Amino acid sequence: MGTYPSFAFSSSDDAVIIWAAGQIYRVPLKVNDQGEKILSGTPSPIRFHARISKKLARTLKGGVDVLQQETANTQRIYSLKNLRVDETGEQTVFEGAGLTYIHDLRSGKTDQISVSDKLAPYYSPSFVPGRSEFVIHARWSDTRFTSFELSNLETGTTYEFEGLPLGRYLSPVVCNCPGSFRSLAFVKTGEDTLTGSILATANPGLYIANFDLPSGDGKKIYLKNIKYVPSNLDPDDRVNMRFLDGATKLLVQNSQTAFTINIGKGPDGNGEYEHDTIASGRMSAELTVSPTGKDGIPDFISFVDFFHVYLAPGKAAKEEHGVWSKPANATKGLARLSVDGGHDITWSGDGKRVFWFLGIYGCQFLLEPFLTSTRTLYPFLGSLQAEAVCISNKTRSFEFWDLLRP
Repeated sequence: MGTYPSFAFSSSDDAVIIWAAGQIYRVPLKVNDQGEKILSGTPSPIRFHARISKKLARTLKGGVDVLQQETANTQRIYSLKNLRVDETGEQTVFEGAGLTYIHDLRSGKTDQISVSDKLAPYYSPSFVPGRSEFVIHARWSDTRFTSFELSNLETGTTYEFEGLPLGRYLSPVVCNCPGSFRSLAFVKTGEDTLTGSILATANPGLYIANFDLPSGDGKKIYLKNIKYVPSNLDPDDRVNMRFLDGATKLLVQNSQTAFTINIGKGPDGNGEYEHDTIASGRMSAELTVSPTGKDGIPDFISFVDFFHVYLAPGKAAKEEHGVWSKPANATKGLARLSVDGGHDITWSGDGKRVFWFLGIYGCQFLLEPFLTSTRTLYPFLGSLQAEAVCISNKTRSFEFWDLLRP
């Protein structure tokens, strides 16, 4: 139907035909002494009759039996998110339908992570750097809200965190520090449509705390020194965080910005922490940077723009308006990684692999300089001289790995 209201001049240029207030009107015009067109009478509706003929096709029927799927004992998961990778890029963890899964890229095996409450939903998983046998994730309760839990992948033991105030929390990440004493960063959100705006809404934003990794059979981990950190982090935006330089700096990545917060330096006289912008996106829905680089410039910038995953050289961080993928104006050296779109970009701790999701599939790219010109997948990252490596299901010129089978 077009815009509303819509209008056009008559063919004789003596009236305006306008669609408004549920009818089509003719507004008469005349030219005054200054040569301007002005109203010359009362607008009147244009009366008309229309004969409309529509051909109806047969109703299309889909091939999915919804009733059978909804009443089955088990269902296949089609929505995966919160993808995180260990330091070597050999294992990934992610969330699907309120459960946390781990996928081993070496064996191609996917397992559900052991939890203390099998009826509770879990979300926001991540590995403990330096101790990849540990995964930390959040557990939800309609009455107690968020709790943190640590799972030992080797023994199946679970540990509950004590000392976390009542609240809605997400994205717990642990520092890569020597020994068992670790720093923990996490985000507190405020009110939401499901849990209301009365309880636990104060001071949303970034928090840090300390704890000791378990060494025995104890079931509790006690959080210490919980502290609110004033920052530019938006708790309502998507958040992907990682510690840098031990527990000295925290890298915060959201939809259009990646920046560091200098935790080790501490707050200034005004209680503010030093922030440094690493990269930005002009219209991106997600933005992450490789954890490797020099002089504050990452080796690579990855981002989602118009539902596709892109990779840009780190020097693009200097662009004034940020990286973007608009044709003829795209960032120099930009390479599109995805074929049918993607989301949840994340990096391995060594900075060699970038991962993302596409529906029920995941994919990775291994970033290494070319030594020869015989690489068959070179065109996908030609501008960056990178090699694409994926796992199983040879359906296209590069491969996907199927994470969750029915």
